[in-house]
Amino acid sequence: MGFLPIILAIVGFLFLWGIVNYHSLKTRKKEVEEAAELVFRYAALRQNIIIQLSNIEGNDDSLSTLLHRIVQSFHPIDKNTTTATEIVASGQQLSQQVDELPDQLGKHKVYRSSIEQLQKADLAYRIAANRYSLKLEQYLGLVTKPPSKFVAALFGFSRNDIQLPEEEVVTS
Repeated sequence: MGFLPIILAIVGFLFLWGIVNYHSLKTRKKEVEEAAELVFRYAALRQNIIIQLSNIEGNDDSLSTLLHRIVQSFHPIDKNTTTATEIVASGQQLSQQVDELPDQLGKHKVYRSSIEQLQKADLAYRIAANRYSLKLEQYLGLVTKPPSKFVAALFGFSRNDIQLPEEEVVTS
């Protein structure tokens, strides 16, 4: 009879701990999904502005070839076939090319407003990509490390929920 309150206290503690961990996992997963949505949105916006830039009629063939090369370097963004992690990985190279554009195109009046829009979209994309990386790291930390790993396994949270590229998915 003396052990019953101790057992109830331990079970109650474990139950409350499980509720807190479940809520943390659910919140982190939602944050990752929202951050991924922002990555998709800003990457698509950035690509649309680059396509608009490449369609501007200009008299300098070297600029049009540069823009055409940049347009060829990115892949179409499709939520069904591309994950946010893949977009973030490939987006860094495109961001470097965007950083080089203003120096070469800024001298031409035709391109100035589009370049400003592109810079703003690229900045928003970079912020979204950093946020996504941070939120993904936090979620994966909860899902893969004990003791939260047990609650994640019990309620079906896993690394596969986030659609990581195949080479990053490691089965344990």
